[in-house]
Amino acid sequence: MLERHELEAFLTLAEELHFGRTAERLRVSTARISQTIAKLERRTGVPLFCCSPGPPSCSAVA
Repeated sequence: MLERHELEAFLTLAEELHFGRTAERLRVSTARISQTIAKLERRTGVPLFCCSPGPPSCSAVA
């Protein structure tokens, strides 16, 4: 089951497509956003965002 902060991080990153702005909006560190998304990707077994090169974009799964 998703925790609230995980859902907020996912939805905000999908909207902003920028880790820094997502972290700023949620008032957490960029590392925290990255860790949260990585944890979600491990739990689901699929990449949720494509992050290279350039800014993140939603994957086909998301």
